[in-house]
Amino acid sequence: MLLPLLLSGSGSRPLPTSPRSLQRLETSTVAVAAAELPIVVREAGDGKGMGAFASAPIADGALVCCYEGELLTLDQTLDRYSSTDPSYLFSLGDGSDLYIDGASSSHPSRYINHHQNGTLAATVSTEERTVIFHAARDIAAGEELTFDYGEGFWVGSNGVPAQGTDDRTFEPLSPTDGRWRPPPGPPPLFAKSAADLDAVDRLDDRAEARLALVRTLEFFGAARLSSGDLAVPSTLSSAEAPRTVLSPTDAAKLREACGKLVAEIER
Repeated sequence: MLLPLLLSGSGSRPLPTSPRSLQRLETSTVAVAAAELPIVVREAGDGKGMGAFASAPIADGALVCCYEGELLTLDQTLDRYSSTDPSYLFSLGDGSDLYIDGASSSHPSRYINHHQNGTLAATVSTEERTVIFHAARDIAAGEELTFDYGEGFWVGSNGVPAQGTDDRTFEPLSPTDGRWRPPPGPPPLFAKSAADLDAVDRLDDRAEARLALVRTLEFFGAARLSSGDLAVPSTLSSAEAPRTVLSPTDAAKLREACGKLVAEIER
């Protein structure tokens, strides 16, 4: 799953750290978390990886959840993603140098996929440092939760929208544009099928092959832990399934885990 990359502007400013601002942030975050609706995470099909789904009917305008992740400054995001696609980075608004990075989060919001006419709308507060999702219309039980990542994400990304989710054409950024641009060369390789895995196995560059396996596991919902290890789902059929912790340097274990998940979606 990809989330909106809205890197506009440059430079950075200090994080607000006054006791009053921190207390307001804590209060608002707790209130939102308490009001969140239950969400089911499962395989979304159509090449999208994992997705988030309503577990019960949701009324138009209802608060669904917030977006959770690590708070970063612009400089921190540019350092962290100097050569990779920041797929789970969410801007806290135009003119803000703050971003929420959900790459290591296990919260259901990490799995909300893109759709041009999404079932959710996002409200961003720079002051409260929150992103809150509300229902953009009535949502049926079992319906996928999606929202429009925006043109800025797809223009600055190596990826393309999943088939049937967007009918717009996205032009690449110009060399003079100040926003993040994907590194040169072909898009990073990861596997969504057995044929893709075979292509990874044939790579001469074993370091790149290992990174492709890591990307594959993250595509299928693996979460990056603070230690740097990956918490990999044992199955795509249940968000509550046990997870296996793997080192991102253990190519053999990474390949074995990828093979099991790819085989599951191809059954």
